[in-house]
Amino acid sequence: MKRMKVALVTIMFACTLSACGQTEDFGNLQMNMDGSTKEIGDVQMDVDDSTKEIYEEKPQVISGEAEADAHEEESGDYDAGAELERLTGEYEYLSDHGTGKLAIAKTAYGYDISDYESESSYRFLADLSNVETIQDNRIYLKYPEQVLSDGTAVFGYYILEYGTDEINVYYGTDSFDEAAFLYHAVKKTVKKNDVTADDLLDSFVNGLVSAVDSADLTSTFYITDLNMDSEEWDAYSIGEKVDLDNDGENELVINGPYGGIYLDARNNMVYEFAAGDGNAVVLSYTCYNGAVWIMYSNRSSAGFESYHMEKFEGADNLTAEMNFGEEPADFNNAEAGMKYTLNDAEISYDEYTELCSKIFAAEVNTN
Repeated sequence: MKRMKVALVTIMFACTLSACGQTEDFGNLQMNMDGSTKEIGDVQMDVDDSTKEIYEEKPQVISGEAEADAHEEESGDYDAGAELERLTGEYEYLSDHGTGKLAIAKTAYGYDISDYESESSYRFLADLSNVETIQDNRIYLKYPEQVLSDGTAVFGYYILEYGTDEINVYYGTDSFDEAAFLYHAVKKTVKKNDVTADDLLDSFVNGLVSAVDSADLTSTFYITDLNMDSEEWDAYSIGEKVDLDNDGENELVINGPYGGIYLDARNNMVYEFAAGDGNAVVLSYTCYNGAVWIMYSNRSSAGFESYHMEKFEGADNLTAEMNFGEEPADFNNAEAGMKYTLNDAEISYDEYTELCSKIFAAEVNTN
């Protein structure tokens, strides 16, 4: 009975409004300062001539699940990391200040996307948190260009439309839909002898390029793939630059577990030149007979030591190898003493000691 009364009251109220002709579409009205009304569009606030126009729309409150569905429907499935990894590098464009630089670099927290109009001024310093979506070869960046005193932000809307080694950048103050062409950037290519080995190695350290495994050219890694500068035992850190392959150009030492990694720059790429691999393959380098040698040490077993050394003249040109070590002369007889070898030939204790004194005196440990 109670429900019937409520229904009757509701019907009577609707009829009364209809009869009086008082219904209005309140969702399409906006109250002006003079009391008049107009249809609601975007609300525009002109603070003064020097202040950007701020466009806002009333936010809709939707559930997290619905929001995720809406985002997926709008952008489709995409892997931001995979897309940005393909685009890492520096892109140059003509700016009012000379040559501008758009850079996409991998970091420990994802990817940085920066735009410097000159060495001293930037347009934006964005990261993955500013990426709204990536679809159809376009990166959509919503970047806070100004934060007002009340905590609200004035956003700039950037679209980075990418192709092969080039990016077109569009910019809008209101939305992505009204973004207009801003500039065309071309990926900075490295021609032979245009860049030094040091420059390439610095690019690796800065996350701009990856390193390639010389033994497997399909295997690559960025510096952010390494556990850098932590307190853990297997952490890596940037070491010195030194000519490890006797070619007159420096290689980069990444200090780390089992001697770390040595990187070489050649043919406009960074290569893994040498790496430690467990207690039986500990990496270091030394100077012997006037040249730098790469050394791998195995001291994993008590009473047994073996060493392998390699001399290069260019990282892809191995010119000499040497093996030496010591082990029990008879593993079943402790009183048999030790056996010393050089390149599989047995040598005396004095010869072995003299050899080791020369090699280990100049050894550089890169753990």
